[in-house]
Amino acid sequence: MKNYLILVAALVLFGTLTQGCQNSSAENDIVSLEKKKDKLRQKKNELRKLQDAIGELEAEIDLLENGNKREDVTLVALDTLERKDLRHFSVFQGNVQTRNQVIASAEVSGRIVAIKVREGQTVSGGQLIATLDTEIIDRQIAEVETTLSLARDVFNRQERLWNQNIGSEVQYLEAKNSMQRLERNLETLQTQRSKAVVKAPKSGVLDQLLLREGELVSPGTPVAIIVDMRNLKLAVNVPENHLQSVSVGNQVEIDFPSLSESFNSRISRIGSSIDMENRTFLVEADLPSGHARIKPNLMGRLAINDRTAENAVVIPLNIVQYELGGRAYVYVAVDREGSLRAEKKYVKPGLSYRGHIEIREGLEEGDLLIVRGQQEVSSNQLLTLLD
Repeated sequence: MKNYLILVAALVLFGTLTQGCQNSSAENDIVSLEKKKDKLRQKKNELRKLQDAIGELEAEIDLLENGNKREDVTLVALDTLERKDLRHFSVFQGNVQTRNQVIASAEVSGRIVAIKVREGQTVSGGQLIATLDTEIIDRQIAEVETTLSLARDVFNRQERLWNQNIGSEVQYLEAKNSMQRLERNLETLQTQRSKAVVKAPKSGVLDQLLLREGELVSPGTPVAIIVDMRNLKLAVNVPENHLQSVSVGNQVEIDFPSLSESFNSRISRIGSSIDMENRTFLVEADLPSGHARIKPNLMGRLAINDRTAENAVVIPLNIVQYELGGRAYVYVAVDREGSLRAEKKYVKPGLSYRGHIEIREGLEEGDLLIVRGQQEVSSNQLLTLLD
């Protein structure tokens, strides 16, 4: 029994010693692994530093060999920003009208026997347009003249007798009255004959003949339309929301697309009421004389200055770029250690018109704006000016 206990005790002691050795060996292995990992990290750091040093040496060698060729250079054009006014115009379409269009009409009845002018001809006030047939009036005048001659002879006889106290006063007065009545009739017929013509009421261009030779007319019948080309105007209908920006005397721009002509004018008249159907009001601007190709009913466009950005930073619209989120930016040139570099600036656009835009925030007067080559640059890009 004693020997058995001694044997068991010996086995237990041996197992304990064996387990202790195994644990000590495992701990040594873990320590060795951590050391190796630390050493690996140190070597990698040393490798990175060595690679960085190699890269710097290569860049310095390249710079010494090739100068600035080691960095891409972008050719750009610059413009120094200055403050100025930006005027915005709203454009409306209208037609040319004349202030003086008159109708030449007949004053008496008759048949047109001759047209003395042609369409498109320039006529003067009082110039003969057409003549009417006066045959009936001429016959009436001849008849009255014959009767008047007899009446005058009778009156002269009665007057001589009356002066000799022969005959009655009634006979004398009747003869005198008959003569005077015929004289008035003759004067009326002669006046009618003088009106057997159609004359131009005023100077202008004979735009249209409404009747032809051989046609009958009566008093008031229109024969021709005469347009005074010296007093033309462009009339447009402007929406009522522009009412506050329109005043008589305001300068406007007028152009005629079909003629490729444009010029400046001023508003001469503003309508006194708003059209109930389209909510517009009439605006008129005088047209200068001497433009032979501008004719009534010609379509034209009227540009009205409705908004103005005064003393603003104004740049070309095409150089403004936008990020995917809609944020606007431009590039300017800045001097960094003697070299021109591109700098990205975010801006807040404002009023725009005809290829220019107001910048409300982001730029200042005197900034060197990149106006050509801006699509090819990036922040801190080295720049060279175009010749």
